[in-house]
Amino acid sequence: MNKIMRIFPFVFLFLNVSAFAESLPVVQKIIVWNQLLNHPNPIVAELLNKVFQVTEKEYGAYQLIPSEIMEQGRAIRQIKLEQSLHIGLFAPNKERNNSAISIPIPVTGSLLSYRICLIRKNEQHRFNQIKNIDNLIDSKLLIGQHKSWSDTNILKSNGLTLWTTYKYSLLFEQLVAKRFDCFARGANEILGEYYDNGYKGLDIEQSFVIHYPLPLYFYVNAAKPALAERVKKGMTILIENGQYQRLFNYYFANTIKRLKLTQRTVLTLENPLLTEQARKQMLHDAPFYKKLINNAYLSK
Repeated sequence: MNKIMRIFPFVFLFLNVSAFAESLPVVQKIIVWNQLLNHPNPIVAELLNKVFQVTEKEYGAYQLIPSEIMEQGRAIRQIKLEQSLHIGLFAPNKERNNSAISIPIPVTGSLLSYRICLIRKNEQHRFNQIKNIDNLIDSKLLIGQHKSWSDTNILKSNGLTLWTTYKYSLLFEQLVAKRFDCFARGANEILGEYYDNGYKGLDIEQSFVIHYPLPLYFYVNAAKPALAERVKKGMTILIENGQYQRLFNYYFANTIKRLKLTQRTVLTLENPLLTEQARKQMLHDAPFYKKLINNAYLSK
């Protein structure tokens, strides 16, 4: 009997610990492409965190875990695997839509659709006479791009001449080395890249902007439909309560003004890679995103 009495407190303690453990909330561990949490545009990480914050009451606690460091091409391959990567950030095309679940709300508004040239210092004169897309094609200016980016095929299909490489960081060095003449960057990207690389002898082209519909969507692993539902609901809530618009204005108003985005000559290209669904969605949402840019430009 004494032996049983000595064991009983330990059994009681074990049962209490087990009951306490069961009462703790289950934390959903989400593997996120490392570039989302360490993105050049801080809005990406903040928006993703807010998506999970505003849905926590309905879907539960969460933990965002960065993947190992990888370039976009590998991230696209990894999100096809069931347990490798849960959330990525890509421009949509048919292949990606067939292998993962897209959340059709542009993360950076429509800014990625506006491409501005990063050029070498003292070479603005080479771009001043470009007033339309035919001028750009006829100029024979070489545009640098990453082989895995959607832009590469878009620009090529519109008749532009490209220089490509598999490593993003090399493109800045190769521009300086005169391998090509223009590194076409999204309006949401170019200022940060200029500040990081301007000392190398680079500058921002001042006269025109290349435009083609190219949203940037969160993509969710196809094996995680409930996670995709949560991300979509979170993005919708953030638009409905105005947080999305406030974040866009906070992060991009100065960028839009600094680039004089609304005052540039617009060179319009087609995007043959867009799915019909994405094309219709962007056409439907165009007034909202145009207003977003104009309001940011006019803000104080």
